[in-house]
Amino acid sequence: MGTVKIGLLQFFSITLLFELGTALVVNLGIGSGKDAWLSILIGDVAGVIIFMGYVYLYKKYPTLPLTGYTRKLLGRYIGQPVSVLYIVWFINLAARDLRDGSSMLAISTMHDTPLFILSAVMILSCFYVLHKGVEVLTRTSLVFSGLVLVIGLFSIMMLLLSGSINLNRLLPVLEEGMRPVLSSVAHQSYMFPFGEMVAFTMLMPHLSNVRKGPWALIAGMVVAGVLLSLTTAMNISVLGVDIVERSSLPLMPSISKISISDFIQRVDIFVVMVLIIGVFFKIAVFFAAALIGISDVFGIPYRKMLYPTTLIILFTSMLDARSFTEHLDEGGKLLYTVYPLFMVLIPLVLVIVAAIKSHRSAPRPG
Repeated sequence: MGTVKIGLLQFFSITLLFELGTALVVNLGIGSGKDAWLSILIGDVAGVIIFMGYVYLYKKYPTLPLTGYTRKLLGRYIGQPVSVLYIVWFINLAARDLRDGSSMLAISTMHDTPLFILSAVMILSCFYVLHKGVEVLTRTSLVFSGLVLVIGLFSIMMLLLSGSINLNRLLPVLEEGMRPVLSSVAHQSYMFPFGEMVAFTMLMPHLSNVRKGPWALIAGMVVAGVLLSLTTAMNISVLGVDIVERSSLPLMPSISKISISDFIQRVDIFVVMVLIIGVFFKIAVFFAAALIGISDVFGIPYRKMLYPTTLIILFTSMLDARSFTEHLDEGGKLLYTVYPLFMVLIPLVLVIVAAIKSHRSAPRPG
């Protein structure tokens, strides 16, 4: 794993697909009503600011993953347990996304397929690609990112031609002021999906260019944020904010509104395709982050832990909650209670410690 170097375009494409993930099909930022599109953009900016902290640490330790420089900065007795916590957290995030994806597929199309079967097929596909290596995963993302963008462009064109978009549903902007928007950002938008970029601290040592590499990831975050904001605005302008608030997968009924001369209809299969692609890459990145962490902390070869980690993720996802509603409620609470610890607080401590150590080791004049 250590000798693998991955190009900037590949990192951009996998960042884009990771950020879109499940966020593209759910009612992201809807806590701020018709201003959800704005809360997503603000959340994106906040996410980029947080990511700059990860970039600072990466440039200090370009050859080490997060678990590596955590032990280096915090010492063995604190850094080791913190690194293990990150590994457990990455596995949990992969399991939660696996439950998200399989449940959404069951709700949208495969109503009679057992949840376990859907989850098993998804995690085995991730297992297969990661067995080939992280570089294969990133190369695969190049193909699928193009496919997702083509589907998005086609869907928007068809909605415009079918006359389903009513921009008046987005007005007035900030009808209730900034408070609901900022509340939505604090409770969801900056953590999901933008704060989850902390997983890329495990992959960044494989960047082919230390100086330009982080900008490829930031570009992916910015483009994803704009696309998510546009998608949410489109959903509200097609369905209205009330329907979007009540729908767990608002993109599905939005796309189903496409109807042109009884010729182009029932294109909501595109939403299912985008969902499968997004969930696959989101699970795969968290899965890879956990495997790299295990290899780094415990010195176990990457591929030796593929089988047990696959089983842990699969059964954790099945035992996560008794229902999809309970799963979503639990995730909503974790976003502003547990996740900030791993996405903001611990990285902030690492940045401060790294800055202090850098200042002390700097040569003194004269």
